[in-house]
Amino acid sequence: MNIIEQYISEIEKDLEINEFNIKESSMKTPARKHFWVSKLIQHKKRLYKLQQEKEAIKKEVMDEIIKTSAVKISAPIAEKASYKHPKMKDINQKINDESLIVEFLEKTEKTFSSISFDIKNIIEIMKMEQL
Repeated sequence: MNIIEQYISEIEKDLEINEFNIKESSMKTPARKHFWVSKLIQHKKRLYKLQQEKEAIKKEVMDEIIKTSAVKISAPIAEKASYKHPKMKDINQKINDESLIVEFLEKTEKTFSSISFDIKNIIEIMKMEQL
């Protein structure tokens, strides 16, 4: 999960807001939100491709199981057996990893959607402190 750790590091930098960089942060926020939404879409596309790849691998493994079996095997039994194949385990792990990244980025998008309210509140607090 190195990619999530990398994203966490980048997001922490994006969300580091203080009195000295508040104007810069408020100006960058829309662009950063767009950046993270585009990352989300890229990962959703990758997840969709992995799911398509899984179906192709499942069909391939099922055919292999049916052909190499000493006894006649039905498609549902071959399908059930295919889930134990290393190729299927590998693709399932990739899908799970990608799903986790998508979930993380969906939550990040919500965070960036609400950050403008947070910046507004920070500005209001700064105004009150100056009175």
